[in-house]
Amino acid sequence: MNIRYEGIFTPTVTPLDEKERVDEAGFIRQLNRLIDNGVHGIYLLGSSGEFTTLTNAERERALDIATNTVAGRIPIICCVMDTSTQRVIQNIQLVEQYEIEAVAATPGYYYPSTDDADIIQFYQEVAASTELPLLVYNIPSTVKTAIKPEIVVQLADDCDNIVGIKDSSGDWANSINLIALLGDREDFTIMLGSHFALAAALLFGADGGVISIANVAPKESVALYNAAKAGDLDEVNRLQNWMIKLSKMYTYGQGVSGMKACLEILGVCNAYTTSPLLPLDDTAKAELRELLTELGLLS
Repeated sequence: MNIRYEGIFTPTVTPLDEKERVDEAGFIRQLNRLIDNGVHGIYLLGSSGEFTTLTNAERERALDIATNTVAGRIPIICCVMDTSTQRVIQNIQLVEQYEIEAVAATPGYYYPSTDDADIIQFYQEVAASTELPLLVYNIPSTVKTAIKPEIVVQLADDCDNIVGIKDSSGDWANSINLIALLGDREDFTIMLGSHFALAAALLFGADGGVISIANVAPKESVALYNAAKAGDLDEVNRLQNWMIKLSKMYTYGQGVSGMKACLEILGVCNAYTTSPLLPLDDTAKAELRELLTELGLLS
């Protein structure tokens, strides 16, 4: 497949109500807000979207709301990760019923892979199960399995519909190796999952970023991408430092708790999360309000 994705894809949160049902109005506001601020795509039901803790019914509601709201305006890549190969394939079969451009999968979690052969076989079977483009999702901090760059090269060579990777390894050497090995290919996308490393990776040849900070700051995330692609190092430095200040929100509870609290303060959606993740208390929200005001996101 000669498919390449570029730009900022927001791994959108999934707004919820107090009973952990998808908050349709809040989700529609968030998706339209992201599109209005210029993001290039939506990365649906990923870690920031609480995919692993939503019920199956609410995952499907999120798919339905997102695809109807986005309505083809920008691409949607939907995560399908699960604990086994067959469960991932079942998730893909559900996703195929909706207007989704591509899917992304980590290796199976809970039982970590013990050999590169596990990873290769997993992705070959998943890729063979669908005609949709498939992105490798490398996030060893949660999956407990790291995917080596040379394994990604083999998968890209062997499977026509493996078209890219989201690298959330947090390992700069890993990211640079991916760019060195795959950056010149017209049929493969390299997306960084870290806003800390994104600008540098773009300058070295990465195609874009799937960065959770874009939930709260979509306009600034797109501006960072544009500045890096234009080689405007002063603007890159300014925006990078601004994002480092905003990333203080991740120090409040779980990352998704801090993001949802910020979105509540900004009037986008409520801060409810899936149990046992806890929403932030009023003291933390007050401190986040001060942070958002200081950074010009809240008047």
